[in-house]
Amino acid sequence: MQFLKGEKLAIQPIVPIVAGVVIAVLLVLNTWTTVQPGYVGIVFDKITHDVRVGLLEPGWVFINPLTESIQQYPVTIQTYSMVQKSSEGQVAGDDSIKIQSNEGQQLNLDAVIQYQVNKSEAARLYEEWGGASIETIEDRVVRQYTRSEVPQIAARYGWEEITSSRRSEIIQKIAARLSEEFQKRHLVLVSFAIREVHLPAVLQQALNQKIEAQQQAEKQRYTLQQTEIQAEQAKVEAQGKAAAILIRAKAQADANSLLSRSLTPELLRSQQIEKWNGILPSVTGSGALPILDLEQRGEAKK
Repeated sequence: MQFLKGEKLAIQPIVPIVAGVVIAVLLVLNTWTTVQPGYVGIVFDKITHDVRVGLLEPGWVFINPLTESIQQYPVTIQTYSMVQKSSEGQVAGDDSIKIQSNEGQQLNLDAVIQYQVNKSEAARLYEEWGGASIETIEDRVVRQYTRSEVPQIAARYGWEEITSSRRSEIIQKIAARLSEEFQKRHLVLVSFAIREVHLPAVLQQALNQKIEAQQQAEKQRYTLQQTEIQAEQAKVEAQGKAAAILIRAKAQADANSLLSRSLTPELLRSQQIEKWNGILPSVTGSGALPILDLEQRGEAKK
């Protein structure tokens, strides 16, 4: 008993020492923190309620855990989706944006926003939002302003214009409006896109019928163009053949004219004499005998 009592007395002075060491280690560990890649750190002084001048770049940083806290904001591009499919957006369930066309038709839009924190204004962002996290800022700025501005701008257009013909124009106007609002709140809009337009069944059927009619008209237009091209080709080919026949006929006529001009009586007589073999033809039956001018033959031989 005395040994155990002495051992107990020996252990008691060690406990405060161990506790002090543990506290010291925790303080040291809390003194050093890491700013993640793609983020900037903003240090807040709990005593003076001031934001430390200058931003902390990624890496190990030193703070006083008793008097200071650090908030990190991403400065890389962030993507926020509001879509109908629950597995793709930030919010579970159908989170697409509900709008109304100028005809009063109800539509749903899948919207995707890319933004980033303005790095040079990150400290002001922290101050104005009371040190709120990026998720809070994203919900109150990116989400709320998008869901507010998109229906207002889309309501100026018809449902067919929203679906296709003026979709790019609508996107540009929404992006310009959101860019202004984001800039006021130290964010930068990188891009805004309407990924898909969801129509009621009746409108979707009407749109499909219109597209089918346009495709049929385009097909008929193509067929007509091909027919016209083929007819033009046949015309050109026929004209080419006729021209070739005229050329050959003219050449033949020119040749015949030249030949007729060259066949004089003297030439014909000379050709007859040249081709005669000196033998009188043997004729059986009645008929006139060929007349041969022997004088001229003799003269020709001389």
